[in-house]
Amino acid sequence: MTKIVYEDAHFIAASKPSGLLTHPSDECRQVKESLLFELRDYLGAHIYPINRLDRPVSGINIFAKEAKGVSAMQSIWPDSMKTYLGLVRGIITDNGTHNFDLNNDKKVPQKAITHFEVLESFKDSTLLSINIETGRRHQIRRHFSRRMQALLGDRKYGKKKWNDNYLEKYGLNRIFLHSHKLKFTHPYTDAQILIEDDLHEDLIHTLKLVRLDNEI
Repeated sequence: MTKIVYEDAHFIAASKPSGLLTHPSDECRQVKESLLFELRDYLGAHIYPINRLDRPVSGINIFAKEAKGVSAMQSIWPDSMKTYLGLVRGIITDNGTHNFDLNNDKKVPQKAITHFEVLESFKDSTLLSINIETGRRHQIRRHFSRRMQALLGDRKYGKKKWNDNYLEKYGLNRIFLHSHKLKFTHPYTDAQILIEDDLHEDLIHTLKLVRLDNEI
């Protein structure tokens, strides 16, 4: 059973593992397992996704326990704080923002803003805390890839030689991107809610090896 990181009368959030779908999708029709189905069976009731994490991304996924909870959460979602941890290629020395449009599936440019803070720098990579103001498709992955700072382990937007190197040296067999914190004002109670989910063991292992290699 996937770890539950938050639950109240209206919402439930779980720590999605990499490789598991948030919910069924047309892109992966052959895949029958999803976090939505798992939590539905756990609760014995229908639930409704609030946010969607890409399949290879891990971390906080939140769902409403009733349909009206989706619109209630969407009303406060733009003001919520959504923080990710990501390991990107190259050395970044300063905090910054990627603020440039990304095209949607119909090639229409959409505003996209991604803020980042440097947590730790290594020989050829940087650990970042990443906050998004907007929620475009693959926003974090596309923003950093366009700046030649692709998320390590990202086989879609990254460089094969970098990903192969991190797989061989550090055992990174997935994208290093994790939904770490979600902070919002509860739409029904006005309480300040902070949900946290620490890095999963596979990413902790990779980071440990990177740090050891950095000391040599």
